[in-house]
Amino acid sequence: MDSEWLERQYKREDIISRMPDDVLSHIISRLEAKDAVKTCVLSTRWKNVWTLMYNFYFNLDTDGKGNRRTLFVNFVELVLRRSQSKSIQNFHLKTYYGFEESDAIRLIELLCWAADHNVCSLILKFFYAVERPMIRLPQSILTCKSLVKLSLGFSDFVMDIPDCTVCFSCLKFLSIYIDSPNSNSLQKLFRSCPILEELKIKGSYPTPENVVTIDIDVPTLKKLKIQLVIDYFDIWLHTFVVRASNLEYLDLGDYYLPSIVVGETPFLNKVILGNGYVHVWLLNESSEDEATMCATEFFRAISSTRFLSLDIKYATVGYLNGNLPFFRNLIYLDLGIDIVAGFALLVEFFNNSPNLEVLNLEVLGLEKEVEEGWYNNQFELGCVPSCMLFHLKEIYFFLEETLESYMEGAIKCLLENCKVLERFSVETDTCSCTDEQEILNRILNFPRASPICEIEFVDYSCKEKLQSKFNKYR
Repeated sequence: MDSEWLERQYKREDIISRMPDDVLSHIISRLEAKDAVKTCVLSTRWKNVWTLMYNFYFNLDTDGKGNRRTLFVNFVELVLRRSQSKSIQNFHLKTYYGFEESDAIRLIELLCWAADHNVCSLILKFFYAVERPMIRLPQSILTCKSLVKLSLGFSDFVMDIPDCTVCFSCLKFLSIYIDSPNSNSLQKLFRSCPILEELKIKGSYPTPENVVTIDIDVPTLKKLKIQLVIDYFDIWLHTFVVRASNLEYLDLGDYYLPSIVVGETPFLNKVILGNGYVHVWLLNESSEDEATMCATEFFRAISSTRFLSLDIKYATVGYLNGNLPFFRNLIYLDLGIDIVAGFALLVEFFNNSPNLEVLNLEVLGLEKEVEEGWYNNQFELGCVPSCMLFHLKEIYFFLEETLESYMEGAIKCLLENCKVLERFSVETDTCSCTDEQEILNRILNFPRASPICEIEFVDYSCKEKLQSKFNKYR
């Protein structure tokens, strides 16, 4: 019985071994390079199968001290030298260990090999052991006609782009890391990508000694994400100018509003403004009128969006109240406001978003330095906004602090005026056990304008699910 079972197992394994090379190549190309090479010990048939792979994923995820860095580069060179693939799809080189200047020549040779083998996706993420950029991308990479995706992370790379030459002629996705940005070099880079659709910029914001204007003039651009580490008090010195008439997706990190100038974006579908607060008031060297104009022009430029996510700090509200444009296409609003900011801006969003369908509202906590009593946090409607009468179907209400009476007033007002509301969710994690049931009972007994409205009480995990869902919207 055992011998029969072993024979069946052998035949089953032999079926895989008898598969044609192109099928095995497809299988092996899904593995990291180090795991693909290990398959050579399976059998004689598998001895050289790994040399057929067309995806090369090299990852040094352990400490590179001692000779590990040298062994890693040696391994990469061995794999490429034995490779039989004439065209490769992905070449990914990632390590958290800092390369020395002595490694530069060998790394550049690896990049030349990738270009010679018609690489489609090139991802390079590694640190330098020196402060200045030491890797100069070879001309064969800049002019590679097969390259569609280029991602450069963790460190700056040098690119010598000729003035009269179009480089990256087929590049659609570009992700770059900037540490000491140069306006002219970046402009030249963006101009050299005639069909670029997606751009990500990561790294550090320029220092006050290096004032820059970064001009992103890319007519074909559809998706832009900027994520920089900054000095909040110097941000007003620098400027990002975005001219991308086909832009559909805009994701900006914290505190960028003072330094962003956005041209007309009629096709904009989704805007994310930071993972924290948007501070217009950080234009501390400008007048109030200039700060108001900055905020007004920015929101006017993004007013065509259908999905909007932002957190608003109380000091910013003064520049926005009464200055919001109409968001005629807006159907999903993910809004974070602090208690001091009150609900005035939310009411203005209601009034200016006639087609709003979903509101995800997070009321943030009170800052310690702000004294109670001088701010107005009452939810007050004039006439009922049209979105409440005809379109608003889902409201999610999340609290950073405990559920206060004025928040109950806001909930009551929303339930009384949203005539087509189907779902109203309230977070209860912040309620204490002693008063939770009493509060929930009061909310359940509030009158509802919509006969089909269901009230539910959720925990904070619901917000995480909503965030995941929001990220999937295109």
